[in-house]
Amino acid sequence: MLNIQPLEEPDRVRWFLPPSKSHMIRWIALASQSESRTNLIFQGTPGRDIESMAECMEKMGASIEREDQEWAIRGKKDGLVLPESYLDCGNSATTANFVSAIAACMDGPVEIDGDQTLRNRDLSPMASALRELGCEVSSDHLPYTVSGPISKGNSSIDESCSSQTLSGMILASPGFPSEVKISLQGEAVSRWYRDLTIESSGLSGWAGDYGKVVYLAPWTVGTPEVIEIPEETSLFPISLLFDKLHGTKSLNYSKFKGTPISETIEMAISGNSRKISLRDSSDVISPLAALMAMGNGGEIVDAPHARGKESNRIVSTIKMLSSFGIEVEERTGGLAMSGSQQPSAPSEIVGCNNDHRLAMTAAVLATKVGASLSGHEICDVTHPGFFGMITPKYPGM
Repeated sequence: MLNIQPLEEPDRVRWFLPPSKSHMIRWIALASQSESRTNLIFQGTPGRDIESMAECMEKMGASIEREDQEWAIRGKKDGLVLPESYLDCGNSATTANFVSAIAACMDGPVEIDGDQTLRNRDLSPMASALRELGCEVSSDHLPYTVSGPISKGNSSIDESCSSQTLSGMILASPGFPSEVKISLQGEAVSRWYRDLTIESSGLSGWAGDYGKVVYLAPWTVGTPEVIEIPEETSLFPISLLFDKLHGTKSLNYSKFKGTPISETIEMAISGNSRKISLRDSSDVISPLAALMAMGNGGEIVDAPHARGKESNRIVSTIKMLSSFGIEVEERTGGLAMSGSQQPSAPSEIVGCNNDHRLAMTAAVLATKVGASLSGHEICDVTHPGFFGMITPKYPGM
């Protein structure tokens, strides 16, 4: 349990963000399939999700040399190999989806597992897509075994659930035995992350195109020699919430323009929009709900896929904010809240549902009114330095 007291000098908190796990995990996947050396340059400390992806690729033959703020990655000369033990994806669904697709290219069974939170997540979109390609996948939930190789040429993916299934297929396609036709269905969500996969793969030699049908043929990965990993911009709304509570200015907004959350940030800062769509940025639903409740209120829409995150993030956000006296109502695809609300100290321990974004939102609220949190350690999957940053001295660790 972690006891957080109200900050006496919030203006002394110096915010920093870790390297983007969305960028870094994708580049690890690509660089691990390249014979040339790739250097990933970044600021801060990579979270556990990034480490999980790196360790999975090492088990399949990649070489990763880790130094402070720089990782050097080289793929195995003759291609990735069957791992000698199971692949542990930790808390990372991104890793689980990506390594499942990569494992499907191998001639043999690959066991894949993760922590209890990841075991509870539905991985049926990837499992179903791989089965259509002739692979055996023993379950729709971890732990499961993927047995390749791919032997059929057609599959379908529902993009309204997640962008990770298609991203995983694109990243694994260098190892495909022949061309595969992917038919896309549904209204795509998290489109920026899909586009990030396409952009990263294009910079590495992929010549494919995105459309309602995507053709994935084998290709040779040639990653750039140096890749600069940006900051984890999806955590910026957490700092905005801190500033709203304490009247501080933690991070410069201009540096986040053009990122997947820039439009959402602009609407949150202005307070002029009564309805904000999270079709492409559902990860920010918890801090955004708190910001809107403290501001002019409104409604968060187009985020039904937030129910399938580390927790059912719609329900868990309501419960967590209610602990702080902030009332939010559930909607089918999001949340609704009245404005001009202020947090109050919880009367009981606040559980974090093994959800790092929920935990960080609760922790920031606690810096204003105080609170005891359980399960706060989960923040390390994204931001290992988070609690040391917002509460330089805190008891209970």
